[in-house]
Amino acid sequence: MFDVLVEKLKSFFSSRLLPIIIVYCSLFGVLVYTIFNLQIVEYNNAAGEPITKNTQKREIKSTRGNIYDCNGVLLAYNELSYSVVINDTPNDLSNDEKNKLFHTMIQLIERNGDELDVDFPIQLDKDGNFEFTTTSNTAHKNFLKTAYTYQIEKNTLTDEILNATAEDVFNYLRYGDKGTSMFSISDEYTTEEALKIMSVRYAIFANYPKYEKITVATNVSDETVAAIKENSDYLEGVDIEQDSYRKYNDSIYFSHILGYTGRISSEELEEKLAEGADYTSSDMIGKSGIEKAFEEYLAGTKGSETVTVNNLKKVVSVDSIVEPIAGNDVYLTIDSKLQEAAYHLLENKLAGILIEKIVNSMDYGSKGESASKITIPIYEVYYALINNNIIDISSLNSDDATDLEKSVYSKFSSREKSVINQLDSLLATNSKTTNSASGSTMEEYLSYVYSMLIDSSILVSSDIDRTNQAYVDYTANKISLSEFLQSAISNNWVDLAKLDIGSDYYSTEEIYKKLVQYITKTLKNDETFKKKIYKDLIFSYNLSGREICLLLFDQGVLKYNEEEIAKLSSGVVSPYSFMINKIKSLEITPAQLALDPCSGSVVITDPNTGEVKAMVSYPSYDNNKMANKVDAEYYALLQKDNAKSLLNRAAQSTTAPGSTFKMLTSIAGMMENVITPYEVIYDHTKFTKIKPSPSCWKKTSHGEENVVRALRDSCNYYFYEVGWRLGGGNTASGYDADKALNKLKKYATMFGLDSTTGIEITESQPQISYEDGIRSAIGQGKNAYAPVQLARYVSTLANGGTLYNLTLLDKIEDTNTEKVVDNKPVVAGDLTSINRTYWNTTLEGMYSVVNDGSVKNLFKNLNVKVAGKTGTVQQSVNHPNHALFVSYAPYENPEIAVTVVIPNGYDSANAAEVAAEVYDYYFGSTDLDQILESGANGSAGVSAGD
Repeated sequence: MFDVLVEKLKSFFSSRLLPIIIVYCSLFGVLVYTIFNLQIVEYNNAAGEPITKNTQKREIKSTRGNIYDCNGVLLAYNELSYSVVINDTPNDLSNDEKNKLFHTMIQLIERNGDELDVDFPIQLDKDGNFEFTTTSNTAHKNFLKTAYTYQIEKNTLTDEILNATAEDVFNYLRYGDKGTSMFSISDEYTTEEALKIMSVRYAIFANYPKYEKITVATNVSDETVAAIKENSDYLEGVDIEQDSYRKYNDSIYFSHILGYTGRISSEELEEKLAEGADYTSSDMIGKSGIEKAFEEYLAGTKGSETVTVNNLKKVVSVDSIVEPIAGNDVYLTIDSKLQEAAYHLLENKLAGILIEKIVNSMDYGSKGESASKITIPIYEVYYALINNNIIDISSLNSDDATDLEKSVYSKFSSREKSVINQLDSLLATNSKTTNSASGSTMEEYLSYVYSMLIDSSILVSSDIDRTNQAYVDYTANKISLSEFLQSAISNNWVDLAKLDIGSDYYSTEEIYKKLVQYITKTLKNDETFKKKIYKDLIFSYNLSGREICLLLFDQGVLKYNEEEIAKLSSGVVSPYSFMINKIKSLEITPAQLALDPCSGSVVITDPNTGEVKAMVSYPSYDNNKMANKVDAEYYALLQKDNAKSLLNRAAQSTTAPGSTFKMLTSIAGMMENVITPYEVIYDHTKFTKIKPSPSCWKKTSHGEENVVRALRDSCNYYFYEVGWRLGGGNTASGYDADKALNKLKKYATMFGLDSTTGIEITESQPQISYEDGIRSAIGQGKNAYAPVQLARYVSTLANGGTLYNLTLLDKIEDTNTEKVVDNKPVVAGDLTSINRTYWNTTLEGMYSVVNDGSVKNLFKNLNVKVAGKTGTVQQSVNHPNHALFVSYAPYENPEIAVTVVIPNGYDSANAAEVAAEVYDYYFGSTDLDQILESGANGSAGVSAGD
């Protein structure tokens, strides 16, 4: 038996399977040991340590509240969208791996038509040069502190860092310095690619807390969503999240009121954190308007999720969630239909004024002599389409340009070459041809060269000695621009550093030649100069109106219409008639032309509460293209817009009140006992009690005037006399301008014209006149008020003397429709102590203006009685007068007050006509469809005369 066993053992150990069995047994033993060690010995360390040391909270964004009008019409809301986010930083990757990862991510985003949405303060300009985009010195310093974190000590920036150029910072972040590798973005990437990678790397670098998600692209397409998800295995840390995208209905009517949202800036973040608010660098925030004013209500309350992260900061699990609370809904006092109607009525009137003033000739009317009868040559209209970028001159020589575009560009190119050659001759070292001697056309180009050098600080304005003989002679047209610039170089008025002149010595002549080279090079890339060439072509009849009109079809400004094109091309329709018809139909708008007038405002209030029912600012803009992330191309056009569409004219554009101020002067005169309601003052036309002597607007006398008739006739002479008496002119001590100004200021302050109105959005500061008591009494002098301030003033007159703050807010409700804020009228002043006889006399004068005065024909067919006052304000003899009208209705029991201001609107009757049409709409005689169908509104054949 034993022998058998021995034989079997010998057989086993001599078997070829023995080594294999030994190997497998050894491996199995190792496996058992490892499992035992992990499960039993190291259990506490492996399972417990990450939970106790790496549990973090991160935010869940809330949904922004909606904005409604007073009738519950939705104006601003959120739309479901998707964003590309970086959930956690892949710290286990090398720089090269990170750069490759983010480059791939960027390519996937851009391949599907989406864009990065990362705030990085360096960009490339149109010439490919680096530039900072920081908007303030504080923001710039904060950026440098973050970028150079590893190079600064005690949070103090060195002079070297403070003076770093955008290119210096870019290169430092790209390549590193002094042993710091930074992002190590290799040269295999182009500058543009490196800049995009850098923007993402910087967002991660600057992110705090580090475990917070970073949004790199918002509102991305379904294709981008799919691409990111399909590559999720490679794109470590990159994910898709549901988000909300801010949207605005009928935005053009409400953009100045609502404002828009956008990514929070570093300055805004710093400010909010200082206030104790809960914001991070990836948050959206109200940037302007109601969105900004009620940010704390609209934003909502963020939720949070508790996450477990490992030592590499990678999220291991989501442990708990606190749901966010949606923002509150804001209800405005604005009536959206009234707002829309007023917007169209104003636009129609502006177009009507233009049609009346455009002439088919080169005639400018009274321009330069008088503001009242200025006309607009049709050639200015043709040029306006180029000057205001409606016709895109940059695309005229593009690869896909039409034959017409190529033809027009050929004319431009030829003329540009000719002008440059003439300028080279006029700027030659030995040129003695003065600007005026060069001819009117070249004089304009030479003047532009001088202005360009001043604006670019090549010619340093502050260094120029205005008493120097060269400067005196140049401004007197006694020496050429060439001679002046050579003298400027000798006198060190030229910044040589900007001419790339090094430390080598150069003579004045050599420096001047470099300056001329700079001028020539700059002009060839200068958009304004190019536009001057086109103006030259138009006004010299080398570029025809017919070509300009046809370009509108070629460039898609007008919808393609074969019949219209044929008639225009064949001469059946003249370019003048064509353009007038397009303005009349509003296919070409006053905003697009940006000629005088091209803008205006209408403010409609409830005089019994201070609620703003409509606040129109024309022209407007599409805040959908500004919200969330700015449409860069659209914003660039807005920045160049000559009509200044971004400006809220109702709240931020100030002008003298003109004759609308005369009600205040009437009350001041009666309250100060220098006039009575019944006293008669004879209008001698010219007020000779002061020198120089101002005259009434009317060339012949109004005759005997009391308060009511003086308001009706807007008699300047009468109110000059009131101002003179307020200054003590009728006393033994004689006239004192300061005394008159102080008396006027007293009552202007009572009417709230010394302060902003309380309206919740940004508003300009008003200015009470501080010089010329006589002219200030008729609303001239240095008086300057925004339309909303005049609206509060006339509302106070209408309601009998209660000065309400204006407001855009009706109420704020939470998601359960519970009121969070129920806005109530705020009384800012009380004028009810003013003698009622004086008050009623003034209102009677306003009634007489509308029902017996020069604008009575505009209001005679209304089914409501209106009281109001016209105002015409002269800017200069080179621009039409400003047109104003303040009013309220019904006269006996006011419901609304309407204020209309049309800068350069020629005559206050034009503003009065807009107001009359607003009343016609409000009190039910016309509807919105009729207004939309009416088109441009010409003159009613009246003139207010003041």
